[in-house]
Amino acid sequence: MNQARSPFAQAVLQRNFPNDQISSTGVRAILDTPVMEMVAAIAKEWNVPISKKYSTNLDVDKDVILSADLVICAEEAHCAAITALGYTGALISYEKILEDKDFIPLDPDGYTPENMRRELGKVAALTLRAVLDHKKISNKHPVLAVIPHGISDLEMALTHAQFERKLRGAVLIDADLRAPLHQELLDLGIERVEFDVTEHFDENPQVPSESQALSHVRQLDDPEKYFLDPLWRDFIASYSQRSPVVLLTAPRHSRMRRLPDSYLSSLHADEFSVISS
Repeated sequence: MNQARSPFAQAVLQRNFPNDQISSTGVRAILDTPVMEMVAAIAKEWNVPISKKYSTNLDVDKDVILSADLVICAEEAHCAAITALGYTGALISYEKILEDKDFIPLDPDGYTPENMRRELGKVAALTLRAVLDHKKISNKHPVLAVIPHGISDLEMALTHAQFERKLRGAVLIDADLRAPLHQELLDLGIERVEFDVTEHFDENPQVPSESQALSHVRQLDDPEKYFLDPLWRDFIASYSQRSPVVLLTAPRHSRMRRLPDSYLSSLHADEFSVISS
């Protein structure tokens, strides 16, 4: 309908690839329907303000679609409609990007703000992943995201991440900016090396030792806007230039709510391990 997922995806790409021409459309959109207010509010909160205010559809946007280098569809069923227009370029749906079905964003119409944030987090992660793959922007060394399914899985996930770090000779990064690990790292004999996502990163950073892990200097109440900033990609790339990277993300489910953090923090990963007991 070009009211939620697609205009939000457009805004995310405009934030990350300002030199490219980005547009969005709806397969079943009713022309000039306003973008959902809650979607626009979340996008602004995450520092990816939506420039598109009203929906457009395939009839209006046909020429733009046919000239595009890449078309990303929210659902596999939408691809047929794009092909029927005569489009012969690169075409991909969210369902084809990752095997993990929990990553696939549902249409958030009618959702609570909490659940809408989660679905928009998935939209952002998969949209950026599609464009990075299309542009062949990749990590020099592999990046593994270790994702605790819930709070109760955090200890097991940290143990798994540390095992993978040793196995791969990787850098371990605590990517939970909302609640950085302190005591949990100390309990495993791991020293915290602090970083600050709000500052410019060193392009040639010092790689932590086997007994160290990178962890954010303080808690952030709004980590989403930092994960959606190109600086996060630069941060991960700066370490993957030197060695493999293991990211330990926030849990997908806290005690009180479902979080978008793990989808956003792991969007530059090449591999995923979801840990659930």
